[in-house]
Amino acid sequence: MRTKTPKEKIISTPLKDGELAHTLERRHVVMISMGGIIGAGLFVGASASIHATGPAVLLSYVITGLVIFFVMRMLGELVIEKPEVGSFLNHIRRGMGHSVTFVLGWGYWLFWISAIAAESIAGGEMLQHYMRIPPEYSFAATMILGPLLVIAMMLTNLFSVRGYGEFEFWFALIKIVAIAAFIVIGGAAISHFFGFKAGSVSNIWSHGGFFPNGIIAVFTIIPTVLFTVTGSEVATIAAAESDKPAENVAYATRTIVFRIVAFYVLSIGIILSIVPWDKVVPGISPFLMALQTIQIPYASDIMEFTILIAILSCLNSSIYATSRTLFELAEYDDAPRWLIHTTSNGVPKRAIITASIIGIAISIASYISPSNTFSYLLSCAGSIILFVYIAIGLSQINVRRRMKKENQTPIFQMWLFPYLSWITVLSLVAVVIAMLFSSTSRTQIIITCVILAIIGFCRWIMWLNNNTRTTRRTNL
Repeated sequence: MRTKTPKEKIISTPLKDGELAHTLERRHVVMISMGGIIGAGLFVGASASIHATGPAVLLSYVITGLVIFFVMRMLGELVIEKPEVGSFLNHIRRGMGHSVTFVLGWGYWLFWISAIAAESIAGGEMLQHYMRIPPEYSFAATMILGPLLVIAMMLTNLFSVRGYGEFEFWFALIKIVAIAAFIVIGGAAISHFFGFKAGSVSNIWSHGGFFPNGIIAVFTIIPTVLFTVTGSEVATIAAAESDKPAENVAYATRTIVFRIVAFYVLSIGIILSIVPWDKVVPGISPFLMALQTIQIPYASDIMEFTILIAILSCLNSSIYATSRTLFELAEYDDAPRWLIHTTSNGVPKRAIITASIIGIAISIASYISPSNTFSYLLSCAGSIILFVYIAIGLSQINVRRRMKKENQTPIFQMWLFPYLSWITVLSLVAVVIAMLFSSTSRTQIIITCVILAIIGFCRWIMWLNNNTRTTRRTNL
């Protein structure tokens, strides 16, 4: 008789209510990390960054990639030391305390619930284009198709955590194959191989130089670039539900910077070689422009399919991240306790359904609203990730100092501690300050701070109520 493997034992063992499954494998965690980084922000959003910075945007991506890499390295140190703690939110709790985690946990939830709404609208519009629906029916079509996509991804999450992992694995793989194919075809085009004759590497510096908008533009665009490469921290949430959390997080954090450099810097470098930066139009996929310049057949269809996959991938991960955030908040009484309920295969059913319903509601409200209020609030939610990353850095510094006092050494260390840790944190603080001094992002960062302050005020009210109840019980 064949002996069961450890993974099979985990799958077949009945789970208690409130207990998550541990059925994800390393390939799932790695691809979830990849999927979090490679999204529509690369395929479409890169056009705005190129237009604002010119070829020097390559440096912006390298600098941002290093900052994200160091954040993940610090997070990796925390997770690998105590993998049983859970996702990054509970590691912030270790280093920064309960109140800070409450504020950033709900802020992070807002970030991902906003992503569900945004991807729902984008996916609905994309499907409308695919289905050739007449413009006069576009409003109704988007209102129906967007929520249907959310429901479809909700069902994949409800089936099992492994089901989510498998979907995200294949979504991410399609995006990686598409980018790899683009790099090969683009490289052949600028090298004039296989009959291609399009572009030249000299385009990177021959249209106004490498810094056509000045060296300051390299740094002013970093906040925008940072938002396009966020999402790698979702890997630590997934790792908490994997078979080997510590090993999987270590592997993901070691390789993330190389993926960012390979997929962002190399692909954008090829785009700039094929399409001069001053010809790139904001809002239009620079990948599509490059493929059309090379005269690749069905370039528009290829890019539309890839972008749709990117939207579905982000939607899938958004529902996952939002539901797990709600679940962890509920575990510490920072959200309603009934959200902790899990199915027999370890899926937080109530948290997933709640996240999906709220996401659909926000997308519908933002789509039918006559003003841009909802859309503006959604964009402001993205800035919250900056404060989350700052908190991760400060948590690592605080926990490492605690360990040093107890003569303990972490297994997976952040390099050059505490200097590189502080440089990373201060770099993120500098991004926040830069946004305050930028006319285009000042209001955004101020509203983000107001949102976090409101969440903090709610936490204070809860604390007062708890103290009042305790006092009353004591007096009785």
